[in-house]
Amino acid sequence: MKKLMTFIEGTLLPAVNKFGSNKYIVALRDGIAAIIPFTIIGSIFMIITSFPVKAWTNFIEPYSAYLNIPNTVCMGLMAIIAVYSVAYNVAKQLGVKPVSAGFVSLVAFVITQTQLDGTISTANFGSTGLFLAIVIALISTKIIEIFEKNNITIKLPASVPTMVADSFSVLIPGFVVITLFWVLTSILGLDLNAILTLVFSPLVRGLDTLPGMLLVVFVSLALWCCGINESVISGLTYPVWYALLAENTAAWQAGETVTHIGAYGFQYFGFWMGGTGLTIALVLLMLRSKVKMYNQLGKLSIIPGIFEINEPVAFGFPIVFNPIMWIPYILAPLVTTTLYYFACSMGLIGMPVVAIPWTTPPVLNGFLVTGGDWRAAVFQLVMLVIGVIIYYPFFKYVEKKELAAQLSAEQNEAIQ
Repeated sequence: MKKLMTFIEGTLLPAVNKFGSNKYIVALRDGIAAIIPFTIIGSIFMIITSFPVKAWTNFIEPYSAYLNIPNTVCMGLMAIIAVYSVAYNVAKQLGVKPVSAGFVSLVAFVITQTQLDGTISTANFGSTGLFLAIVIALISTKIIEIFEKNNITIKLPASVPTMVADSFSVLIPGFVVITLFWVLTSILGLDLNAILTLVFSPLVRGLDTLPGMLLVVFVSLALWCCGINESVISGLTYPVWYALLAENTAAWQAGETVTHIGAYGFQYFGFWMGGTGLTIALVLLMLRSKVKMYNQLGKLSIIPGIFEINEPVAFGFPIVFNPIMWIPYILAPLVTTTLYYFACSMGLIGMPVVAIPWTTPPVLNGFLVTGGDWRAAVFQLVMLVIGVIIYYPFFKYVEKKELAAQLSAEQNEAIQ
């Protein structure tokens, strides 16, 4: 165990922290985060029009066309939001002008969607163009950085207002970027979106399978065991998860079959339920603990746990750097995610179709994220019971050791 901890602290943690602090990973994570509020806003309107109560749907039907507009726009502009936001955040990391980089990338993206007759296709403005948006943002901003670092820009006198000077400084690299994507799509006739969809298809298909889902869950929880937030890998997973969710949403709205089990939202069925690692199960056990410290920690952690926050438990119990608790912390979500996958496959519960705030409490979030499937809420309660069962023997082992330590300390104190 000592060798394991030495390896983790001396080799693993520095490597993971280096990866997580990579400027492109950070920029991609922060850039994709800009999508989240718009998907939630759109989903709120979708819930209003599709709430699974017949009396309500009959009442709202005459107004559904109006209420669908915000959702259509929010979901339909996912790639547009991402291309600007990712470029903006990459530019900040690279030390170039973020606003200029964002707009150059946005124009370059639209260039790739413009037909020879001058019409602009909006088909890929949503989730289907998300990977293209990310790639264009990265390439465009990198080109701008190369030009700026090598002083291949138009420099105006200091007396010129900053806004005007900034506009002219991006003129040359902006021209190169736009010309590049114009040549690739309009002159050479390449369908960049189709090419990138093909390139990224193994990743998309992989994260929508049980092994892929379990791998992400395992890696995320293993990082947490070392005190590292899973956000270090979210720059890679979130684009896929949200693309899958958008496809589910579109299918659900159209009355078609929803197919993506691994869409954003599956995490609420164990992985994130009551805090990452299903730690609300441990909190419930602590509430009945004979150890005063654990009992008090349980009382302090129950409210944060209800709102999906696990830091009080992860660092207070602790789970971080506590090998005994690593086992249930990782095992419980792996078990519940597996059960969720098969429950969805067999049609026992619905798949994610709605984006919701991550702080939505368990049971309610299962109901909402599946578009109002009451079976999903009941399923979460079952998963909570399973979580308690998995955590129980490990918690009791730790509790027994703590009670023995307390008894020994009291006896030593009495002797003295």
